[in-house]
Amino acid sequence: MKKLFLSLIVLATMFACNAPEKKADDASSKDMEGGSYISTDDKTAKVKELIESYMKGDSSVAHELFVDSLKAYDGFAQNVDSLNNVKVSPGGRSAFINADMYTHTIFSDITMSLKPGDLKTFTGNNGQVATGYWGLWSGKGKHTNMETKVPLHMILWWKDDKIVSIYRMFDPATLNAEVAASQKK
Repeated sequence: MKKLFLSLIVLATMFACNAPEKKADDASSKDMEGGSYISTDDKTAKVKELIESYMKGDSSVAHELFVDSLKAYDGFAQNVDSLNNVKVSPGGRSAFINADMYTHTIFSDITMSLKPGDLKTFTGNNGQVATGYWGLWSGKGKHTNMETKVPLHMILWWKDDKIVSIYRMFDPATLNAEVAASQKK
């Protein structure tokens, strides 16, 4: 009995040693929503330049990076359709840039944080490329004289060297209040 048991253990060990090894890389390469990120690439640098130009009220970098048919999704309350999808803002690149530049007419001292970790570019296993921003937008209302700080999250989706869509999430309460104050006279 001991010889049979010992033979079974040796046989099982031999099979275990010959079994194909599963690699962790196999699991991650099949994860189509996985990928890698970096903060020192060309696309991250371009988005940093875009943010810096926006803070100065300059839209030239936006005109250069965004495609004409830009799809802009502003993820905030009341901007969701009946299928629970964030609505695309109409007007493409020109309407998006005009809306962003409008903030400079109702706010002064606009800044956006650009600390390490605020910007990263993701390359997905499925080939998609997006640059993400997690930061703080600040400004002083020209009509309310209130200083505001709003967390802002953006994902800018790339096709080659152009941004084809942008998804932003922020609380629009202070923006709406400043717009309302600008209409009172």
